[in-house]
Amino acid sequence: MLGIIRVFTTEDADILQEHSRLMKHHFNIDTISRCIPDQRNGIHDDETLKLAEPKIEALVKSMVKEDGVTAVTVSCAADPAVKSSRKLVDVPVYGAGEVGAHTALMISRKIGVLGITPEIPPNIAAILGNNLLDYTWPDGVSTTVDLLENDAKKRAIEACQALVNKGATSILFACTGFSTIGLKKELVQYLHVPIIDLVQAQGIAYSLTKK
Repeated sequence: MLGIIRVFTTEDADILQEHSRLMKHHFNIDTISRCIPDQRNGIHDDETLKLAEPKIEALVKSMVKEDGVTAVTVSCAADPAVKSSRKLVDVPVYGAGEVGAHTALMISRKIGVLGITPEIPPNIAAILGNNLLDYTWPDGVSTTVDLLENDAKKRAIEACQALVNKGATSILFACTGFSTIGLKKELVQYLHVPIIDLVQAQGIAYSLTKK
């Protein structure tokens, strides 16, 4: 079983379990999802990243020990506490950003990245290197909570179209919140380039290693 760590706080079961539902739908993967406490706006700057890291490490250890998961994925593009968590448990620990970036490199060399912050997550930029064509984010969006606004999906589609107009031959999401709002399902109706969804990328990574 795969443990999924959501890096924001919610009591809404549907939102919490959305990535688990997507994993089951696309890959028939059994999962369990947990979220970190006391961070309703998730991770969106250095301060919230530092606050989240020890919470993520604690969840990783708890899910391995108490839930019996055989791997853990941190479902956040910034890969918070992924490297440090690998030293704490003896099961694979994935990061959404790294598996998404490596997936994008398998299919494209002019990658447009869509995130929610003014700067691309540095872990993704480092992996993509010169294959990063450009980075952008939807107007008016700065946290995952903003993606739940009524017109956020429309603004995200417009931002992706701008990346393709600049020459992007694929689109890589740099926020798992885009999976939560079902952005890829909408985008494929408008764009004719591969779209790398981070939840799907995490599912691919786990599928390669599950026994």
